[in-house]
Amino acid sequence: MEQIDKALAIAARPEVIFTSYGDMLRVPGSTVDLFNVRAKGGNVKVVYSPLEALKLAQDNPEKEIVFFAIGFETTAPPNAMAVLQAKKRGIKNFSVLVSHVCVPPAMEAILGSKHNRVQAFLAAGHVCAVMGYHEYPVIAEKYKVPIVVTGFEPVDLLRGVLMAVKQLEAGKAKVEMPTNAP
Repeated sequence: MEQIDKALAIAARPEVIFTSYGDMLRVPGSTVDLFNVRAKGGNVKVVYSPLEALKLAQDNPEKEIVFFAIGFETTAPPNAMAVLQAKKRGIKNFSVLVSHVCVPPAMEAILGSKHNRVQAFLAAGHVCAVMGYHEYPVIAEKYKVPIVVTGFEPVDLLRGVLMAVKQLEAGKAKVEMPTNAP
């Protein structure tokens, strides 16, 4: 919540063009979200990459361009690359508000909550490709939850759900990855 509120305060500043991935615009802070800030005159722009935010900085030298560098393990490398590119190009009006988190601790926080109702996880294959999945078996065992590593295509997601349901029905809790066979 603290990082979201910090983002909202920065986005409301008139000298700032605040850039973010589109999925962050509806995330509520203590009182408002980025859509509300934009509706009240804040210059909030959706970007598809940190390099797009860097281009805005290059094209708008009179404004401070802030990129909301939020996400899991897979977003950290491109965010770091944008900062290095800004330095290399001498762009001084580009900055990032960093809020990177790791998937396994987030899973443990959810599973450790007394209000938890999660019975299984579909783990993002792209995160596992970057970070591996060595932490997942410990989580599956500790919390007795199936974890299925899958992609984002509809057939991949459905296959992952089916695998998780089969584990739950069998009383199992392990890490699995779908094969390419239907």
